[in-house]
Amino acid sequence: MGHHGTVELSSPIRRRRDGRYAIRLDPNVRAVLANLAQQLPVALEARDPTTRRLFPPAYPGAAFEQAEQEYRELVDTALVNHHRKALDVLAATADADTLSEEELNDWLAAVGSLRLVFGTRLDVSEDMVPPDPEDLAAAEYGLYEFLGELQYLIIEVLAAELPERGRPEGAL
Repeated sequence: MGHHGTVELSSPIRRRRDGRYAIRLDPNVRAVLANLAQQLPVALEARDPTTRRLFPPAYPGAAFEQAEQEYRELVDTALVNHHRKALDVLAATADADTLSEEELNDWLAAVGSLRLVFGTRLDVSEDMVPPDPEDLAAAEYGLYEFLGELQYLIIEVLAAELPERGRPEGAL
């Protein structure tokens, strides 16, 4: 038992002595992650409206339309390539028992991208009330929440390797 009677569970992601990261996830979770990572690149290429948060505007407003267009021409290909690489790594390594630090960082980027897309689809806001379990959006909301938890765990394990002076104040 942990502090105040709580049960302490070990993280499904931990750093090994050899510098790799052990990943303990249910096979069904791994299959869902791989499937989602394979689906999102199609939406990226098609510029599906649910991917808009993956391409935030640099110059909002009609007054800066030309500057925004120039910015898009400059960075969009790099952004698509960044998202695609991370998603490809997640899809290719979803069944792996261990990951390198680079692969885990790609997982973090891919999970973040997937979460942004689900958040956009669900129109998530800070004051949003989770959907009723009978609502059709409940399953997607559950995935959104799970992706947030996985994102947190990845950040937590990667942040543990930061030098003390590089860590933020307080617990993550």
